[in-house]
Amino acid sequence: MAQKETDKLLRTVSVYPPDRTNSEKIKDYRFHHETGQRLEIDNRGKLVVTQEVPNMVPKQIIVLSDWHLGSKVSDLDAMDELLAYVLSNPDVLVIFAGDEIEGWSNGKHSQSIDSKADADAQTQLEFMRMMYFEPLANAGRILGMVSEYWAHPGWMAETTMNTWRAMIGDLDIKLIQNGGTLILKFPNGYEHDIKVWHNPPRGSKFDELDGQRVVMQNTSESSRPKGSVAGHIHRMQVAEEVYAGAKYKVYYISAGTVKGTNPNGPTDLYGTQLGLSMPEPQGEVVTIIPKKGRREDMNIPSANLRQAQTAIDAVTLLDRVEQLGKRKELLELIRDPKKGVETGPVISYPIGSNRLGARYVEDRPVGKVIVGGETIRNPYSKIEMKAPYSTLNLDIRTQLPVALELVANARIGSTLEGFKDLQGFMREVAENPHRLVLFLRNMIDKDAGRLSDRIDVLDKFVRLIGKEGERTNYQTLAIMMCESMRQSAWKGKVGKEPEQLPVAPASYVATETGIPLIHHLSLLKLSIGPGDGRKTIYPVVAADKAEGHGSGSKPEWALQRLYDLHIHEKPGLVVGTHMANAGAATFYDGSNAYTKFPMLVAPGWWSKAVDSIGKGNVKPGAEPGQAVIFMPGKAQEDYLAFPTVSREETEYMHDALMLLKGLKILGLTDKVLKKTR
Repeated sequence: MAQKETDKLLRTVSVYPPDRTNSEKIKDYRFHHETGQRLEIDNRGKLVVTQEVPNMVPKQIIVLSDWHLGSKVSDLDAMDELLAYVLSNPDVLVIFAGDEIEGWSNGKHSQSIDSKADADAQTQLEFMRMMYFEPLANAGRILGMVSEYWAHPGWMAETTMNTWRAMIGDLDIKLIQNGGTLILKFPNGYEHDIKVWHNPPRGSKFDELDGQRVVMQNTSESSRPKGSVAGHIHRMQVAEEVYAGAKYKVYYISAGTVKGTNPNGPTDLYGTQLGLSMPEPQGEVVTIIPKKGRREDMNIPSANLRQAQTAIDAVTLLDRVEQLGKRKELLELIRDPKKGVETGPVISYPIGSNRLGARYVEDRPVGKVIVGGETIRNPYSKIEMKAPYSTLNLDIRTQLPVALELVANARIGSTLEGFKDLQGFMREVAENPHRLVLFLRNMIDKDAGRLSDRIDVLDKFVRLIGKEGERTNYQTLAIMMCESMRQSAWKGKVGKEPEQLPVAPASYVATETGIPLIHHLSLLKLSIGPGDGRKTIYPVVAADKAEGHGSGSKPEWALQRLYDLHIHEKPGLVVGTHMANAGAATFYDGSNAYTKFPMLVAPGWWSKAVDSIGKGNVKPGAEPGQAVIFMPGKAQEDYLAFPTVSREETEYMHDALMLLKGLKILGLTDKVLKKTR
């Protein structure tokens, strides 16, 4: 039974301010929350920033990151050099990718960060704005700046101050959230989108692009940006990659730093205490050639300012030449035997400077074979057994850039072979004497040794190159004696006919073509330059297998680990391996005697399917056409190379560099640039 309510002693008559109903309070909270959300959105960087450029001229974007202004170990001269590069080139734009100032760790890193600052946080903000943001913003060069990340300015943000807005003040600099998207819009409607990070998710001790690549590969291709850039790790790498089955290429930039990179200045104590590798320099750039008509866009990453300056000069010149409709005419002039620079390079193999890998030579096929009780003489036993070269020196006398085409994975002899397409490509190459060829792994299918017509398979390969004494060009430098030519099936007979008897396939091809053989991790030392004197040396190591380091998602990973762990005198370039994806990467190695910016190039597939991921596989490999363009020089300081990842990109960049170098030699550059159509 309910208890009778006791009479209350008090009853509230009124309050001031008056109470409101729950419905009224909920309505006000919603308004307060929504207003706060709008203000918070205003306070943060944008998820997407679109910037429009006024013309269709190729543009260059430099990623400036990790300047750490305010630290005693940062290099102001390097910052000034980067600033001058941008302001001296009218078509260079900037992305600031974070850690522009040293900031303040609030005691988290008092010894290595706070005590090494040469200015308080407010002074750092002001001088960053005065010295660098203002001149770049006033020139209209800043595309955006990354914000909302956990690092030096982020530590200061813990005090509830928005460090990024304090840095830019009232300057017209757009903030982009960490992981946001920047879009560069051209007048014809073409849009170039870039994923922008300071610190992307996850990372790798050895692969500077790992976190960026994971995000891009996890993104559906129709929504995937053209490229991705980041900073934070103080290690640089640039790459452009072609994924098996994908329609579009992707480029990546991991920007270096100016903190602790001056060899004559103090080192970065924070990195030293953590046992990190030395920080790597800044100057990473992408050159954007926008889509025009039927020509698709092309993007050329550069690892340093010298490479970047040459790239923008070359593509700007080619763009101008194309406006005049004189691309073919001027290239023909440069190669004209009377009026031009030269018709082609002169290639020789210096005597006494090469080293044979005798232990890699094939076994001589047996001289007599019993077939059906009858003894048959084997004609292939008399062929000279050609030992592959462990070191092969080539003297390439030229005043003009040469492109080294990296041809691999044709799988001749397979039902999925790429012979016809490759044959057409080789005809194109033959028309330009400054395009050279290096045949890498898997030109012959692994199972070709079991075929009854295996000599026909070898002869098809020979036809691609041309027989010695019959061909009109000598553009092939070497042929890799890969595992496809080492299969035991070649040592046995496959029938009763003479052409079905045991044969040494590599020696057969080398004898027919007169081209030297190389093996896994052979070194080719290309001396490229004018005249008979000293030239720039470009050392190239060719890889057959990945030695257990292969990756299904990272095209250059196996090459990187071969460079790191298995090649002891570091070359300027490592090419090859057998994974499905293709790509080219440039990284930093201060110990390299030839160049501080060595390259890795993983070639694509001419065959219609890859053979390195199991029997019965019909997955297509990445598109072929990878190459490296070498500039001629008279000293090692002239070392300058450009990797390319597609046939179109190779042809375009080679033509651009040919025009840049050739017209300069002929004294016609200014005339062409000033000429009106």
